[in-house]
Amino acid sequence: MKSSSIYLFSLAIVIAGCHSSEKKAASADSAITAVVTRKVAVQEHLPENFYKRFQGIIGDHNVVINLSKIGKNFTGTYDYNGTQVNLVTDKIVNQDSIILIEKELADHYTEDAIPASAKLHLKWTGTVFSGTKADGKENSSIRLEESYPDGSYAFKIATYADSAKVFPKKKDSPQANISYEYLMPAGHTPQEQWLDKQLKKAMDLQKPAASWTTSIKNDATAYLNAYKAEIRELAGEAGEPSATLNYNKTQNLDLHYNSNGFVIIKHLFDDYSGGAHNNYATTLYCFDVKNQKHLVLSDLIKIDSVSLQKLVEKNFRTQYKVKSGEALSTQLFEDHLAANKNFFFDTTGISFLYNPYEVASFAQGQIIVSIPYKDLKKYLNPAFAKRMEN
Repeated sequence: MKSSSIYLFSLAIVIAGCHSSEKKAASADSAITAVVTRKVAVQEHLPENFYKRFQGIIGDHNVVINLSKIGKNFTGTYDYNGTQVNLVTDKIVNQDSIILIEKELADHYTEDAIPASAKLHLKWTGTVFSGTKADGKENSSIRLEESYPDGSYAFKIATYADSAKVFPKKKDSPQANISYEYLMPAGHTPQEQWLDKQLKKAMDLQKPAASWTTSIKNDATAYLNAYKAEIRELAGEAGEPSATLNYNKTQNLDLHYNSNGFVIIKHLFDDYSGGAHNNYATTLYCFDVKNQKHLVLSDLIKIDSVSLQKLVEKNFRTQYKVKSGEALSTQLFEDHLAANKNFFFDTTGISFLYNPYEVASFAQGQIIVSIPYKDLKKYLNPAFAKRMEN
């Protein structure tokens, strides 16, 4: 049975600003008016699905939050007081009131229980989220305005789902499900058209010049046809269909960073095709949209591999609580941890993501090691540091 739903929400995006506006400001009002010269369109209620970029104040800290919503599921990232964290749904109070909870970056795609953390109580009022951040006994006021200053980009967000049974007339027929959540640049500048093609390539869509709807449907159809052909053969050999023949494939695009002419995308690929458990992996794409370039690590820092490995291992010990005299192999496969090519950056530093089985067991989940800019100061490329204001 086939079901598809594409939700497209355009965002008004002609907003001027300056990079220096993201520094600490004296008040919420002054922080926002410094970057906004024309407000985005007022939306009385939150849309069913959206991507929105928010800029404003939590307590006395300037913040930028990238927030997406698919149905009742909110996901986002933001930098608060030098720490980059994820936001996920804690509670939907009503159509325009929500509670988001902070979640550690490395646990974003696992189901492990996360210790109690700060919660953001938010109320939507047209173009602004206002509310309170509750962190233990401390409460901080929140004011976040939807904002797209120069060097940031608006996006549409969409979903697609399809399924197929191998033996349609059998009640217990093996079935495959495939789903997508993806982002599309809302504008049509040469830079955004270039980015649109890069996002299609990231999802391994075969014809980047084709429309998203056509590309996604073709990809889903090819997967389901291949599945049916494979399972007909397997089921014929095995006799009665097995539950392990029910396959599932998911692809998600999430936006991690959207400022200074840079866009960083997280592509989550989750696949179950038999066996004990699913397999998943996240690939990071760092795009210099301003210059239409897919960034490599040497565009950010000039450092030899030995020095970089020492920084990775030092910060891994700190972040994963491995004592100085303790072997890294207590948590990893090996007693060393080199930098890989799966990196991303934000206002806090440069991070490396290791997928399950890459450096540790599946049970360890994804491992993320973040290196703060203070550790990288002498290695930063001047042009990159200037754009990031470090």
